[in-house]
Amino acid sequence: MLKVGNSAARRATAPRIPSAAPLLQCISGRGGLQSIAIRLRQQACALSRNYHDSTEYGFMTAPLVEPEDFSATEIRNRQKNANLLHLVNAYRKYGHLSSNLDPLGMQKAELIEELSAGIYGLTEDSKMYNINGIVSQSKDLPESSSLSDIVNALQKTYCRNIAYEFEHISSFAVRQWFSRCVETLDTHDIESRYLHFHELMTKTEEFELFLQKKLPNVKRYGLEGSESIVVLLDQLIYEAASKHGISEVVAGLSHRGRMSILSALFGYPKDEIIRKLRGGSEFPDGSPYSGDMLVDLAKPCTIHYDDLDSSVNIDVLSNACHLDSGMPVGIGKSRIKDLNIAQENPGKKYVIGDHVLALSVHGDSSFAGQGIVAESLGMAGLSHFTNGGTIHIVLNNQVGYTTPASHTRATRYASDVAKFADIPIIHVNGEHPEDVVIDVWTFRKRGHNEVDEPSFTQPKMYQAINARKSIPATFEEKLISSGRLTKDKANAARKEWLDSLAAAFVGSETCSPTEAKKTPRWATLVGPSGGQNMIERPTGVDLATLYDVGVQSVTPGDSIKVHPRIERFHIKPRMKKLQDGAAIDWATAEALAFGTLIRDGYNVRLCGQDVGRGTFSQRHAMFVCQETERVHIPLNHMKYSDNDADSSVEASSSRQRRRGKLEVVNSNLCEAAAVGFEYGVSLEDPYTLPIWEAQFGDFYNNSQTIVDGYIASGESKWGKQSSLVMLLPHGFDGGGPDHSSSRIERHLLLSNDPVDGRRTSAPNIYVTYPSTPAQFFHLMRRQMKRNFRKPLFVAGPKTLLRLASATSVLSEMGPGTQFRTVLDDPTISEPQAVKRVMIVSGKLYYDLAKLKSEHPLGRHVAIVRVEELSPFPREELYKTIMQYRNASDFVWIQEEPRNAGAYMFAAPRIQTLLPKNTELRYVGRPESAAVCSGVETQQAAEHRQLTAQAFDGLRGLVADLVIDSIGIQNGQRQQLKKKPASAASVISARVPHRWSNSSPMYAASAAAAAQSGEQ
Repeated sequence: MLKVGNSAARRATAPRIPSAAPLLQCISGRGGLQSIAIRLRQQACALSRNYHDSTEYGFMTAPLVEPEDFSATEIRNRQKNANLLHLVNAYRKYGHLSSNLDPLGMQKAELIEELSAGIYGLTEDSKMYNINGIVSQSKDLPESSSLSDIVNALQKTYCRNIAYEFEHISSFAVRQWFSRCVETLDTHDIESRYLHFHELMTKTEEFELFLQKKLPNVKRYGLEGSESIVVLLDQLIYEAASKHGISEVVAGLSHRGRMSILSALFGYPKDEIIRKLRGGSEFPDGSPYSGDMLVDLAKPCTIHYDDLDSSVNIDVLSNACHLDSGMPVGIGKSRIKDLNIAQENPGKKYVIGDHVLALSVHGDSSFAGQGIVAESLGMAGLSHFTNGGTIHIVLNNQVGYTTPASHTRATRYASDVAKFADIPIIHVNGEHPEDVVIDVWTFRKRGHNEVDEPSFTQPKMYQAINARKSIPATFEEKLISSGRLTKDKANAARKEWLDSLAAAFVGSETCSPTEAKKTPRWATLVGPSGGQNMIERPTGVDLATLYDVGVQSVTPGDSIKVHPRIERFHIKPRMKKLQDGAAIDWATAEALAFGTLIRDGYNVRLCGQDVGRGTFSQRHAMFVCQETERVHIPLNHMKYSDNDADSSVEASSSRQRRRGKLEVVNSNLCEAAAVGFEYGVSLEDPYTLPIWEAQFGDFYNNSQTIVDGYIASGESKWGKQSSLVMLLPHGFDGGGPDHSSSRIERHLLLSNDPVDGRRTSAPNIYVTYPSTPAQFFHLMRRQMKRNFRKPLFVAGPKTLLRLASATSVLSEMGPGTQFRTVLDDPTISEPQAVKRVMIVSGKLYYDLAKLKSEHPLGRHVAIVRVEELSPFPREELYKTIMQYRNASDFVWIQEEPRNAGAYMFAAPRIQTLLPKNTELRYVGRPESAAVCSGVETQQAAEHRQLTAQAFDGLRGLVADLVIDSIGIQNGQRQQLKKKPASAASVISARVPHRWSNSSPMYAASAAAAAQSGEQ
């Protein structure tokens, strides 16, 4: 048991709370909500077990703050009045159970026995007590107070329209600070803003009523019954700006009330909102973007406060309809925004979260029910994910669609899920905006949406709702009765707002929405519809630089003692290969890509489970000292010469002045939130390369909603570019059905690549299956060296990581080189001898190449690798296969089942490139429900069968080639023309290319036309 006053025993031994201790609901007043968030962040305690990587880039945590010791006098008083101390602690722990939180009055406050003074032997109301060290003094509670005054103060603090839960927090320092904060809270200083609150709520209410009258059949998911949330958000932003100098806000909004918040608070043009409600687009006429649902409307806004000199920029997040899926996106975006601001102001004392306020609004049922919420809360306190704290606001309508709370969760509160992360929770009755500036317990006036009939399922609730006045009307009456507002002024303000709405309604018919202005970081790049301005640059690097980066990538710090096996099997082999000029492996090529990007001023953020070492113990991007456990990342400690500056066209002066960094993020065991976070990073900073690596490609499955709703479609819906790399280890190597496939087929289904090749828009995603280290090197560098940004899915290597034949020499990464979408067979010396063209993607190439080298007729086979599957490289593949004029057999070969892998996507595209009367054959596993067999011997047998099948019938094809050759030599051309198979095997060199011709022509049709002309 800890001794009272033993500060060493009480200091930072409990698990650390998430930095900034994200608040679910909070209050205003002296100090304010942002003060609470920042001060709670400073109470973070250290984890008892962690990497010692605090000196490495990206490690962010709050400074430790020790709890305040009780004085000797306070300790004696606590011992003397122990019964009173028990009563005070009971209010801190159980007071929320006896609070008035439901504005509808349907859930009554409970009588809690632990809050009765009598059970502690405290029966004399007039008896005076010294409260030092027991409860905080305030203007209403002096040092010597009667029992009656003490109980009244505790009731007022913990059991009225606001309630707190913080006793579950493991840190004594946080609990101590929080109790003192709320027990001394003074809200009088916000009274000066009451008229502003009234204005906001009046605008919100009238906006909803106006739309209900004008557009009664449009589902807008209104804010009626929850209008005070606008006051909450306003006060949060106001205090962040006025008291903490914050000028940037990242706001994630729910569907409910988004239109009202955008209009009344954020100043989104009303005519553009109404245009969207009336079925128009949020983008200008002629825009290439498809837009999103009206309740996902988003655009950066700016708030100006008359009594402040500065403005506040509001970055409203675009949000997919998957509930709370935007939560980790906002955390990632706000973290990188905050870090970038700090880097632009070097030399200043900095704590993560100092520059950006992150807000996130949730529905009660989704907050309690969606797993991504728990993932995000658990992740938000980790050193490489924290943004300094997010204030989470649960908009509690007390019903999920039509399902009552009792059926949406097994806990008392919707916010209970947050307790596992040591997060303090504040519950609020949303009907009292003069007491608080947050809305939790509210209601929905019109049900789930405006055409829904809620009384079908909640009759009593809606009887209570229909019988009461609105929250804005009730608040207005209080202001008028107190003399702060007159009825005439209220009516005049209401009329002015209604007139502006009427004008906006008329203007919505002709208005043309404006596109969001690009931030300075994005302004140097072309837009998603850049067309001819989208430039692919060579990504090769000077050989001397590659050698230097390679050496430094395995150079440990002076005080770092590496593991002997890493020294023997990782460091020494890499050094020897570089010194001997030998071919290098995948891990080395990756290090060269990262290191050269860092030298050019780009940051690289490598995130995933065990990425520092690598799932297959191949990477070792970080060395852990065997004596101190201190982490050392060699690429962050490279030495540079004066001639190492990036000379690329797109390099900004700021990046030329500083080097980039590699942030190695060994993430928690989650996928959806982690991928969402990295997507948020990519949205904010186009000069940071964010990579999320799955342990095995299959594991990305848990993040499919992020892939669908954000990565694959975000550019089309919102005009938002992303450079996120999804690195997904792929390959059938005995791992079983859940450790073998990155589900290439799913990514390809999400691609907008047209089957016929007639592209009308830029590619939305890139899907690749590289087969050499050099190709992977170029892919990583291409992500940053382009003048645009696109998401990239990589079917990454597993067995290829250590395959001797899957290596590359440095010259393949040298000046003038770049990623090649198609790789021709390097062993072909006589193209005219080829009768079978095998088209393959990925690691299967090496198995086929080995069998070809051993086959007596192997010279008659060409193995062509498609390295980039989407956008499909039609031109490059056509140019490659047209070399093989005598080929009559074209085969797609894959190790995945026929209903998986790339076949279903690639086959119709390849077919358009083949000669007339030639069909693309399939060789591979048959259709299967499971990815592959979990029996290793069966999987190996299937693999031997399909690779052997790839060479079946080759002797007959070669015989045909010999017969054809003899026929040609004997001058039997007419007979040759009567043989359809042979004629069809010729692809005329004179066939016009459909990519360079103004009227596109299929290759097979062109070949037929050429042959017809010869006849």
